[in-house]
Amino acid sequence: MTNRDLGRCLVCDDVAIGINFCVPTCMPCKAFFRRNAVKLGTQEFVCRYDGDCIITHKYRRSCNCCRLAKCFRVGMRKSSILSDEEREARNKLVAINRLKRGQLTQPECLIGIQLSASLRMPSKSTQYLSSSDQMLLTNIFNAYENTCILARNTTLKNYPTVQHTSIHGFANEIAAEYEIAFEYLKLIPEFNNLTMDDRVRLVKNHPGTIIHINEPLMHPGPSNNLVGTWTNIFGLDITKRLFRRNRIIEQFIFDPIILKVVLIIFVLSSGDIRNTVRPDRNVICDSPLSILIGQNVYVELLWKYLLSRLPDERHAVIFFNRLVMFILFAQKLHLEVDDYIQNFKDEIEQMDPIIQSILPQTDKEDHNDVTIAQDATP
Repeated sequence: MTNRDLGRCLVCDDVAIGINFCVPTCMPCKAFFRRNAVKLGTQEFVCRYDGDCIITHKYRRSCNCCRLAKCFRVGMRKSSILSDEEREARNKLVAINRLKRGQLTQPECLIGIQLSASLRMPSKSTQYLSSSDQMLLTNIFNAYENTCILARNTTLKNYPTVQHTSIHGFANEIAAEYEIAFEYLKLIPEFNNLTMDDRVRLVKNHPGTIIHINEPLMHPGPSNNLVGTWTNIFGLDITKRLFRRNRIIEQFIFDPIILKVVLIIFVLSSGDIRNTVRPDRNVICDSPLSILIGQNVYVELLWKYLLSRLPDERHAVIFFNRLVMFILFAQKLHLEVDDYIQNFKDEIEQMDPIIQSILPQTDKEDHNDVTIAQDATP
């Protein structure tokens, strides 16, 4: 159904984008109702005037009380708001349906991926994506589902388990997420076919990519324990930046592929952003050409996928630029967190060896490389 068929938003008379909570509404009114209807009974909504404010596209933000009252008056139902578990299940179904197309055979070059469901590509996929591209996207989707999402729903379901008050306590829980990320990467041929030393270097070079992209991807909408942990150990300034990171990444999480490919692209980067001031500290990889070729495969794949999903090349360029800006923000945030942690040497000493190994130039670096190598080995 198109916007033209839906007509106007029954709350503010803006253009309706869909049937939301049983009523045609615009996106702002949909978000407003979801955010505020659940607060009834715990938060008081009071009109500053006579209780009959005009709610239009121009004035809809002037009175939350009258706007919420109108939402209910036109028929929006609080009972239609999904719980977090229901929304997660629906989003997963939508993701699979977006990719679902017909039974696909598993290519021989893929590593141990059993396709649990047939997947479908976007409507313009044949114009931009070859059959091998579609197979590769299918592999990426299922690799992530069978590692990171499986862990999120089982061993990492209650992440973090408590509101940590120490950096090392939180870091030691993060270690489990790194291990799961390694399992995902080992299912990517271009990573798995590298030498063990190169795999170790790559995962050590990109902790920021893994944590600042994969954490909100695995755990969208931070739990109370996670927010409490951030506040306890990082303080308000860094916590605000972490919230901003999550808000920015929300615009990319809706897609079942994009961020999963971005993870691969940035892990297949030989340099370490933390060594930009001291480039001599960047260790030369054994197979830099193989890493570059592998990265180019996924950069090109991401670009073609964006072309298949978006109306035209101009929109793809705009979207790609937004994605790059988010990556730069995430990397800057990683440097800030890294610098903060370096002030607590006693905390670092109590961290899991994997976490110690990814911190810049620790005294135990060589010993900890053995631990991380074991995780990076197939």
